Amino acid sequence: MRHVLALCVFAAVVTLGHSANAQDFPKQLIKIVIPFTPGGSNDVVGRELAAGFQARWSSGAVVENRPGGGGTIAYSQIAKSPPDGYLLLIAPVSFTIVPHMSRNPAFNPITDYAPISMVADVPFVMVVHPSIPARNLKEFVALAKEKPGQMSYASVGVGTPQHLGGELFKLSAGVDLIHVPFRGATAVLPDLLAGRVHMFIGAINSLLPLIREGKLVALGAATVRRIPSLPDLATLAETYPGFDVGSGVGLVAPAGTPAPIVDILNRASAEVIATKGFHERMAAIGVEVVGTTPAQHAKLIADDYAKWARVVKDAGIKPE
Repeated sequence: MRHVLALCVFAAVVTLGHSANAQDFPKQLIKIVIPFTPGGSNDVVGRELAAGFQARWSSGAVVENRPGGGGTIAYSQIAKSPPDGYLLLIAPVSFTIVPHMSRNPAFNPITDYAPISMVADVPFVMVVHPSIPARNLKEFVALAKEKPGQMSYASVGVGTPQHLGGELFKLSAGVDLIHVPFRGATAVLPDLLAGRVHMFIGAINSLLPLIREGKLVALGAATVRRIPSLPDLATLAETYPGFDVGSGVGLVAPAGTPAPIVDILNRASAEVIATKGFHERMAAIGVEVVGTTPAQHAKLIADDYAKWARVVKDAGIKPE
C-alpha cells in the first residue's frame, strides 16, 4: 500500500511539473528542422509554421535545414533530442518508409516521436508521355500487360514515395514495369518529357503545369480523393480501392515530450494553418491544407508505416 501511495505521489508531482512547464512554454527559441534542402514543399510548410510561431511567441521560432541520407540524418538526430518541445521535425511520408529500407533502422517513427499535427498534404498523380498510346488508366494497364517487362516507371530514388508508389501500382494492377531511379525530381523530368521513361507517379505541384501544357498526360490521381486542381481526373483508388500515395507533411517532437506542450504546439499549428495567408501560400505550390489532432496524426503515421512495410515485403525489396 505504501508503495502504491508513493507511486501516486510521484505521478502527481510529475503531472504538476509538466503543467508548470507548459504554463510558461515557450520561453526560448523553437527550432523546426527540415530534413531536406531549401525550396521544396516540406521547406515551405516548415517556414510558414515558423513564421506563424514567431508572430505568436516573443521567444521566436526558426527553421534549420539538415539534409542528408534521404532524411535519415535529421530523423535520427531529432529522435535522440531532449523532449522539451523546443526542437521539432517536419516529417514527410518518407519518414515512414526509410526504416523499411534498412536492415538496421536508425529510428522508429512509431516509438521515437510525439506526433503534433499532419499539417498539409502534397497529392501525387500518375503521368505518362503523350507518345504512350494510353489516355486513361485502363488503357495503360492493358498496354503494360501486353508488354511485360518492356515498360518503365521513374522514381526520384530508391526508397522514396515515388519508388514505392510505383511498386504499389505494379502490385495493384498486376503489371511488370522496370524501375528507373533518378537523383531527384529535376533529374526525372528531362527523360520523362523525352519519353525515355514511360510512367511516373509524382507530386502534383511539379507536374500540374506540364499536364496543363499538354507535355504530360495525367492518367489518375494517386489519392483516395480527387485532386481539386484536376477535379475531372479519376483516382487510382476508384479502380484499386485504398490506393493512396502522397507526401503528407507532419510536425513531430521527440518521444516523451509532455502532453501539455504537445497540445500547445498543436493549437498553435492549427491557428497558423487556419489563416487565409497559409491557405493561399499552400494553394500556390499545389499543397492541400490538412490539420489534425495529435491522436489523428499518430494514426496516420502508424497506418503509413504498416502500408509501406507490406509494399516492401510484397514487392520483394531487400533492405540494405
